[in-house]
Parts: sequence; structure tokens; C-alpha cells
Amino acid sequence: MTGLEKVTGKIIADAEADARVILERAEAECEAIKAKYAAATEAEVEKLTDECDRECQALIIRARSSAAMAKRNAVLEARAKLIDDAYAAAEKQIRSMSGEQYLDLLQKMLRSALKSQLEGEEESMRLYGEDISPAVYEVVLNTRDRETYGEKLLEAYRAGYGARLSPAVLQRLRLAPDTAPIDGGLVLRCGPVETNCSLSMLMAANRRETEARVSRILFGDAN
Repeated sequence: MTGLEKVTGKIIADAEADARVILERAEAECEAIKAKYAAATEAEVEKLTDECDRECQALIIRARSSAAMAKRNAVLEARAKLIDDAYAAAEKQIRSMSGEQYLDLLQKMLRSALKSQLEGEEESMRLYGEDISPAVYEVVLNTRDRETYGEKLLEAYRAGYGARLSPAVLQRLRLAPDTAPIDGGLVLRCGPVETNCSLSMLMAANRRETEARVSRILFGDAN
């Protein structure tokens, strides 16, 4: 039995136990209702018996519906927690990267952000004849990463991913003098426009795109 099956099995067992308690309580209320009607006059017995049966049936139906909903909610909560745990494990793995791996990740983030910015500039020039390119492309890091990587990131990028860019672009690519309150990753600042490539933002975007697939992998369905 897998860890997932054990967790889901326990949740379902707990929900079924709660359902039994709900049903037992409903049956007890039915007995109380019957006892109340038993004291009625004989002339009213048949009418009251029908009313008693209808009331008991309605009570049991509501109890079963409530138990089924409790069970469903418990399973959904268990699934949501397992999905949260999967993404937390992925984020932990990213944050435990070696310095070399993390530097390469920063370069890839910079390549993606700068590529998007340059494409926007080209589109603006093509459609409107307007040059929106900034005077400087600033790479903003958090305090820890700026001290650890800083210019090393730009040097590695210019020699690697940025080798095909024009000298004019590379000359304007600089390390920002300030830092950003982000948990990792970077922000590309182009004048008033900023592209947020922080780790938390990228993890959130990745989750939106992949959560349905992760759910299918974990549970074998699309729920």
C-alpha cells in the first residue's frame, strides 16, 4: 500500500466513522419522535404514524447527505494537501541547488525576461514606429544574491546566453544599484517596466499551468 493510499484510506475511514455517528444520531431522534407520537390518542395514531415515517425518512436522507458531503470534503482536503506537499518538495529542491546550478537558473530567467522585453520593443517599432527601449536594462536581485552573484551573473550571461545579442543591448545591461525584496530569482527593470522573475512568482505561475497534470499523476484522474 502506497503512502497516498494510506493517507486517503485513513481520511475515508474517519469520514465513514463520522457518517455512522450522524446516522446513529438521526436514528435516535427518530426513536424519540416515535415515543412522542405513541402517547397520542388512538384516533390520531394512523395519521401521526404516517407523519412520523415521513419525518424520519427526511431526517435520515438529510443525515446521509451530510455524511456523504463530509466524506467528500475530507477526501478533497487530503488531495489538496498532497498536491501542496508535492509543490513544496519541488520548491525545496530548487532552493537547495548548488551555486553553479542556481547561477545557471538566474541566467535562464534573465534570458527569458530580456527576450520578452526585446520582442515588445520590436513590436512597438513595427506597429507604431515608436522606440520604447530603455536607457538601461537593470537586473535587480535580493541582497543575498547580489552579494553572492552580482556581476558574476552578468559576466556569465554575456559570455553564454547573451552572446547573440547586439553589443548595444549588452552595453545597457547592468546590475541595479538597489535590491528587491524577493525570495530569489530576479527582476528585470526597463525604465518604468519591471518583469518579475522571482522564485515565488515563477512557482505560482508553474503551479497554475501544471496542477491539473500533477493531480492526474497523483490520483489517476482529472480531479
